[in-house]
Amino acid sequence: MKLVYTHENRLIVLNVRNILSDHGIEVVLNNEYASSAAGGLAPIDTWPEVWIANDDDFGSSMKIIDSLDVELMTVMWQCRECLEKNDETFDYCWNCKRDRS
Repeated sequence: MKLVYTHENRLIVLNVRNILSDHGIEVVLNNEYASSAAGGLAPIDTWPEVWIANDDDFGSSMKIIDSLDVELMTVMWQCRECLEKNDETFDYCWNCKRDRS
């Protein structure tokens, strides 16, 4: 097994998993629910991960992943105060702490 993708946004990781599966590549999802361990672990160590079951699929998996536009899979909102872009999951701007609404 080889790690082929990880990201802090679980929805993006699930999308990558589904795309690889649709291409006939057997995948395993690790750390799907590990975010609750953040604090005891470094946050990046809790990110969900997509692993391929067959090492021979590594090259084709990476080509598929490289062809994806992850930025288009990420929904963002822009802060009205400081104009910083924030992930859809944030209720407050990470930069200036202004409420999203």
